[in-house]
Amino acid sequence: MRGHLLGLLLLAAPLAAQDEVATRTAGCNAGVGTDCARLAELVMSGVGTPADRPRAEQLSLRACDLGTPAGCTQVGRWLLGGLYLNNDPPRAVALFRRACEAHDGNGCDEVARAYDEGTGVIPNAATANGYAERACTQGVARACLRLGERFERGIGMFTNEARAAALYARGCDLDEANSCVRLGKMYEEGRGVSWNEDRAVALYQKACYVGNNAACRLPLLVRSGVLLDPP
Repeated sequence: MRGHLLGLLLLAAPLAAQDEVATRTAGCNAGVGTDCARLAELVMSGVGTPADRPRAEQLSLRACDLGTPAGCTQVGRWLLGGLYLNNDPPRAVALFRRACEAHDGNGCDEVARAYDEGTGVIPNAATANGYAERACTQGVARACLRLGERFERGIGMFTNEARAAALYARGCDLDEANSCVRLGKMYEEGRGVSWNEDRAVALYQKACYVGNNAACRLPLLVRSGVLLDPP
C-alpha cells in the first residue's frame, strides 16, 4: 500500500510541474512579467518542460521588459561564473544595474558586490557603498549587514559606528541574524549606541531564534539565562 502511494506521488509531481508550465506560459503570453520570470526558471532547469537555456534567457529578459526587473537580475546571475549561460561579467553587471534602476533591491545588491569585488567593473568602494545603501533601503538584509560592516571598519569611508549600528538595526529588523549579533555587540560594548546589556541580550536572543546557533552560546546571553538553545 505504501509503495502504491509513493508511486502515485512520483507520478503526480511531473504532472504538477507540467501544469505550472502551462499556466505560466499562458500568463507570460498575456504579458504578466512574474509568470515569464517563473517560466524562465522552469525552462532553465528543465522542470515540467525540456531544458532550453536560450529560451530561458529570453523569457527572463521579457519579464524585465514587462516590469519585473528580477528577470534581469536572474539572467545576470546565470551569466556570472558561467552559471547556465556563458560567463560574461560585464553584461551581468549591466543587467544588475538595469534591475536596480527599476527598483529591484537584489539587482542593487549585485551591483554593489561587483564594485566591491571588481567583477566585470573596476573596483570602487564608494560606488559599492552607494548601491549597497539602495539595496538595504529596498529590504535586502544582507546588504544592510555588509554596509554596516564597512561603516564600522571604515572601508571606503570614514568610520561611523552610529551609522553602522543603524544599518545593523535595519538588517536585524529584516531577520538577518548576523546583523542582530553585530548590533548586540555594539550595545554590549557601548560603541555607536548607549551601553545597554539588556538590549544586547535581546538582540542575541533574536539572532539565536532566527538561525545563528553560535549566538545562542554567546557569554552574555548564557549568563543571562534567557535562552541557551535555539527553539
